[in-house]
This record gives sequence, structure tokens and C-alpha cells, in this order.
Amino acid sequence: MSASELYQRIVLEHSRAPRHFGALAEPTHQADGANPLCGDALHVELRVVDGRIAAIAFRGDACAIAKATASMLGEAAARLDADGIAALEARFARMIGGEAKAGTLPGDLNALAALAHYPSRRKCALLPFVTLRAALAGTAKTTTEGDHR
Repeated sequence: MSASELYQRIVLEHSRAPRHFGALAEPTHQADGANPLCGDALHVELRVVDGRIAAIAFRGDACAIAKATASMLGEAAARLDADGIAALEARFARMIGGEAKAGTLPGDLNALAALAHYPSRRKCALLPFVTLRAALAGTAKTTTEGDHR
């Protein structure tokens, strides 16, 4: 299976049946994020215990790439703290920017390396990270147009 076929299969799988989709019963942190360029909107809820993510959920109206990335990030973010999320986001941004090879990220996030060939879709993939960071920082709203990695 080619990298392009793998990318399409994994993105479709996570988009159609996203993990961590919905709401948390008692979130300790939450934020709304938007990608003004394409109209994507996500709401992220977290339960943070001792500075680490114990539970994560997201919902919203977003493209397949944003939904799939949020689903994959939900799997990868478990038990990470703010520094761990920042490091993961930096590695992810380098990979989708074509500056680093796939294979170093947890889970299915590596499949998004194909976005190195689609610069206009990178902000779609970064939206879940930006929104998660905002939630951890206690910021209620954020966009992909702000300061992000």
C-alpha cells in the first residue's frame, strides 16, 4: 500500500468514526478553536489530573483532516502534560511541513506526513493541537491564525 493510499484510508477511518468524539461529563479545561480560512470549528474538553491529560473529547463542524487529526490526537495526548503536548505539536508541525520524516509520532499521526504535499491543508491538521493548547492554557477561544508552531 502506498503512503498516499495509507493516508487516505487512515484519514477516512478517523473522520468517519472518530475516537474521543463527544463531551466529557466533568471537564476541567475546554476551548473553542476555529480555522477561519476554511470554516472549521472544534470544541475540545479535557479532564486534567495532576497536570496531565486524563481524558479528552472533541466535537464540532470540521473537515475530514481536522476531525481525523483530533481523533488521532485524542489517542496520543493521554497522560501528557502541557510540555508534552507542545513537544508533540512541534514534531507534528515539522513532519507535515516536510522538515521531518514520518515514523517518530505516536499512533496514526504519522499518516498525516502526506500533508507536506498539501500546504493549504496544514492548518486543518493543526487546529486540534492549537485548540488543545488553548484549553490547557485556560484560553476560551483560539484560531489557527494566532501564534502556533
